[in-house]
Amino acid sequence: MSGTGTSNKLRNLFLTALVVASVFAGTVAFSGGAAAAGNVSVEQAVEYSAADDGSTVELALNDTVTDGLDGTGELEVYLDGNEVTDTLVAGIDEDGTSGRVEIDLSRDVTPNRNLTVKLTDFGGGSITAVDIDVTSQTITPVSGSQSDVNVYQGGDLAVEDTDADADTDILVEDGDGAVVLASSYADNSEVYLFDTDDLDAGQRYDVTAGSDTAGFRVNDLDLTVEADTDITDEDDITAEVTAIRGGTAATATLSNSDGDEVGSAVKTLDGTEAIEFDFGSRTADNAPYTVAVTDNQTGVTATSADINVSEARDGDVSFEERVVSDERGDVVSITYHLKNTDDAYVVIGDESEDNYAIEGQITDDDGDGEVTVEFNSYLAGVPNSGNGTIAASDVLGASGDDEISGVSESGSFARSDLTVEALDAASYDTSVTVGTSKSDDPDAVGTLRLEPRSTERIESWVAPKDADLADEGTDIYDRVGSNLTQANEIANGDVVVHRIAVSGIEGALDYRTDVEDASDTTAAFLQATGDGGALNLWANRTNVGANADEDPLQLNDSNAVVVDDPDNDTYFVAVELDNADYQSGASIRERSDDAITTEFAVSDTTGVSDADDGATVNYTLVARDATLDTTAGPVSVQPAADQPVTGTTTAAPGSALKIRLSSESDANPFIRRPEGTVSPNGTVTATADLSEYAAGTNFTAQILDVDGDELGNDESGRIVTADTANSTTRSANASANSGVTTAEPTEETTEQPTVTGRGDESTPVSTEEPTTMATTDEPTEHGTTPASGPGFTAVIALVALATVALLAVRRDG
Repeated sequence: MSGTGTSNKLRNLFLTALVVASVFAGTVAFSGGAAAAGNVSVEQAVEYSAADDGSTVELALNDTVTDGLDGTGELEVYLDGNEVTDTLVAGIDEDGTSGRVEIDLSRDVTPNRNLTVKLTDFGGGSITAVDIDVTSQTITPVSGSQSDVNVYQGGDLAVEDTDADADTDILVEDGDGAVVLASSYADNSEVYLFDTDDLDAGQRYDVTAGSDTAGFRVNDLDLTVEADTDITDEDDITAEVTAIRGGTAATATLSNSDGDEVGSAVKTLDGTEAIEFDFGSRTADNAPYTVAVTDNQTGVTATSADINVSEARDGDVSFEERVVSDERGDVVSITYHLKNTDDAYVVIGDESEDNYAIEGQITDDDGDGEVTVEFNSYLAGVPNSGNGTIAASDVLGASGDDEISGVSESGSFARSDLTVEALDAASYDTSVTVGTSKSDDPDAVGTLRLEPRSTERIESWVAPKDADLADEGTDIYDRVGSNLTQANEIANGDVVVHRIAVSGIEGALDYRTDVEDASDTTAAFLQATGDGGALNLWANRTNVGANADEDPLQLNDSNAVVVDDPDNDTYFVAVELDNADYQSGASIRERSDDAITTEFAVSDTTGVSDADDGATVNYTLVARDATLDTTAGPVSVQPAADQPVTGTTTAAPGSALKIRLSSESDANPFIRRPEGTVSPNGTVTATADLSEYAAGTNFTAQILDVDGDELGNDESGRIVTADTANSTTRSANASANSGVTTAEPTEETTEQPTVTGRGDESTPVSTEEPTTMATTDEPTEHGTTPASGPGFTAVIALVALATVALLAVRRDG
């Protein structure tokens, strides 16, 4: 019971045959797995659990014997070909004189084991029962009701009835009453052997033995074996095994193409995660291989698909770029391409030439044929001094799902902490070799160039107050020109964005996230700019008057967001002015026209700068305001769709403002809130649909902020017709050109007044041709525009009446 693997049953049969042949010469083997003693043979041999702390072996004979077993001296028990009589046999309950042999075992035997029993000096001869049926579970029907027993599909089930004889029937029915088995017990047996392989998982069954009954439910063990089916002879054969039940042992057996067992292992199953069996690498000559896994408790077995093994081709590794450049203090990315191998050994630097080197083994875990390592030049040399706060694996790591292991630094360059001068700006040798160890003859060599770092500039930009610059769904550069613009006047409540062009600080920020556990880039930046930090950022109010210190903005994780672009040495530090205050306690929201000077500097305590190296920018915080366009008088719109209302604002370009139009008429009540986006020049236009409302309706107009607050003053407005909208200009021009009539052509039949003629006939007089008047929308030679208004309309009516009268006089004549 060492449990080191499942023995091949053919081998055990062969061993058993040799034992039988050598000890009991002259016995005859039967196809039923037993040898006869005289005229007595074993008709059925079963191991089952009749007790909680052991098991029982029953040999059902075809006849009784007069010379039965006389103690264990006439008994031999073999397990997997090894005799275990002294350690496994607990006693003998039936000696065969009743036609039945019952042997008690001290512990349970699982179905994956091969069990053989030999009876010597028995019934005038010897009997051998080979490859005894070992059951996974025992059910004992009783006269009363009992709980259902859970069994697993595929295991052999023992149905025990201590009162059974040859006339005892056994019946198994499914939940619908359909019979799935109708049989009877063998002579001299109290156990019926029942295979559950053909039963349905998830179903309940009833078993009746004589007059006793029991119930059981069949479950699927869901034993699965997964393995890579195409590997090389340099890869390990591994199998992942899962099952719904854990806590019991399983035996995995590796077999070659001839079916020969070439490896085995035993592990305990876990019902929640896969268990891996590793058989190491194997030659291609004996492929394909299979892995068969047997659940020891039930005997259920699952087998993997064929595992094909091919000869590994020579591996190759190379640099994506042989020469890589970055600034001192930054994190340098070096990418390696791997072909026909998953492993390579990388080295950066040279002990003899550079007094510094770092190395480690890389592994292409995700199988994409490449591995990128990240070298933090800001941290280099600290682990080499023995400082345990920073490990060599913090200096050199692998990105993504790939791995690097065994990282170590060497050379005389060592730093006690991060304030000591960092790795010099210089060129460093790099190399890479296929495999898992360093080589004096690497497969590829390259160069890492560390350039001097610098702080180039800082600029002031602005974003709307509701802008989420940390939203990873929108690239920061896609915002430029839409809701991120450069500005030196920032409205209170908006987001002021400091765009900093600086190199050599990426390593300091990565150190905060990777080693100091900062949650994100913003947290890392705030840590790094804290008291005594590697970086400094001051945003100070300078218009404080004489004899007063500058008043800095308080920056924290509730009002600041940092978006980094280290590849382009650019960092965006955004401050939500709505959530910021001055250190003095003064509120930004209660002030206007504050002068701000912001300075960013790399501290001389970083080891990458000899002195504070920085840049400054000046901008002004102005009041948040908006004004509607009333240069041509009150706000006017027409009773139509797409009516524009325009204003100007100090709010950031890209801000989504609304203009509220509220009716002052009970006859035409309405409230419209069309939205407009602030343009880069500070104007905002919202377009409303007023086609449902009548001309002459008065309203008030008010610009609303992104959060619905009112901006600026409200203004009066009116819905007017197109003519009325231009009435001021037209009436002025009409006064200067009263002798010129300009109007749109009309084509309408005008019914004239009825005139009484001779013979009292009533004759309607009408113009057969439409009255046409010359019109123009363009100014006349004298600069006039078409006349309009009630007075002009009355003159036209009088002229028309006079014309009708003249026509009547002519007809009477």
